[in-house]
Amino acid sequence: MKITGRAVESLDLGGYEWVPEVQGLTDTWWRGKDSLIAFYRGEAIGLDTPQRLEAHVYGGLDEWGLRGG
Repeated sequence: MKITGRAVESLDLGGYEWVPEVQGLTDTWWRGKDSLIAFYRGEAIGLDTPQRLEAHVYGGLDEWGLRGG
C-alpha cells in the first residue's frame, strides 16, 4: 500500500522498531510483527513540498520476509 502527503505523518509506529541496517533510496524502514514500512521524505523536506511525502507499507509478511534467509 502506498501512502502520500500529510497522511504519512499520521502513521502510528507504535509496535514497530527502526531498522538501522537498511540503506538506499528510503530515509528509514520500520519493522512490525508482520510488516515493513519504508519512508521517503528527503525530496519533500528538501523541496519543502509535503505533498511529496511517501510511505510504502508491506504487510502480511512471514518471518522469512522480515529476517531474510
